[in-house]
Amino acid sequence: MKLGCYKWLCGILFALSVSSVCGQEFKEPAPEEIAKIRTTMPSAPRVFPQQWRKVLVFSRSWGYKHSAIPYGKVAFQIMGEKTRAFDAIVSDDLDYFESENIVQFDAVIFNNTNNEIFLPENFDSLSAEEKARAEQRDQRLKQSLVDFLQSGKGLAVFHAGVASFRKWPEFGNIIGARFDNHPWVAGSTVTLKVDEPDHPLAAAFEIPVFPVTDEIYQLTGDYSRDTVRVIVSIDIEKTDMTVDGIHRTDGDFAMTYIKTYGKGRIYYNALGHQHELFWNPVLLQHWLDGIQYVLGDLEADATPGDKVK
Repeated sequence: MKLGCYKWLCGILFALSVSSVCGQEFKEPAPEEIAKIRTTMPSAPRVFPQQWRKVLVFSRSWGYKHSAIPYGKVAFQIMGEKTRAFDAIVSDDLDYFESENIVQFDAVIFNNTNNEIFLPENFDSLSAEEKARAEQRDQRLKQSLVDFLQSGKGLAVFHAGVASFRKWPEFGNIIGARFDNHPWVAGSTVTLKVDEPDHPLAAAFEIPVFPVTDEIYQLTGDYSRDTVRVIVSIDIEKTDMTVDGIHRTDGDFAMTYIKTYGKGRIYYNALGHQHELFWNPVLLQHWLDGIQYVLGDLEADATPGDKVK
């Protein structure tokens, strides 16, 4: 499908109250919810863009598809329009990741993406020939993403996006972590703390400790403060640590961090399961700041926290 036709089709689907993705129905945000998002969205970026910026908002997922995905699509679209920090192209068309197409963007947003997002979801049922073609494309698009980031572009990942590319070792290096589980299930309230109140990406928070209700992730794999700069994490002194499924023994549960990958910039925020977070003004400002960081407009030190002197 050509990009122009795809964008036209997406526009039609976006206008519907309910859309269907791979047989799973997504409830689109109601008009009053969109109004809340628009009203609580920052009116201007923290820093004026150094140049015109273009961002791809990508939301493809396998298996479990977060119902918050349509809310993220709307929120990031409005964020770009209202603040003029960037122009958002909201699409799940894999053609955008081809090397000749991805270069038009300054950053990519993974909006609750999940699993092997460069492969068709029905991969296991394909013929051997179809699987070979799909795998060739998968490898080509992965290399294109690596080249894009290493050249100095950005990637902002939200919530389930950390669970993308589970079978691709390099993605662990790119994002700096792997998804383990969510001991605090959807609707859980935990207390977060700002690890570095003076860091530019902490500017949205007026208080250093605050509660949040969401599905709260636990990270594993490549995650370490030796490789990422943690901005916000769980305050284990003020959070229920008796819930089932906690595997970490170091008490380190990052919610927001940044890092570099080659010349590129990476921002991860583990929140984004609950719909109402998409009209939380503090989080919207924090997310905008993270996106401006990966775009290269908001300067912020990504030196791993354990290496800061």
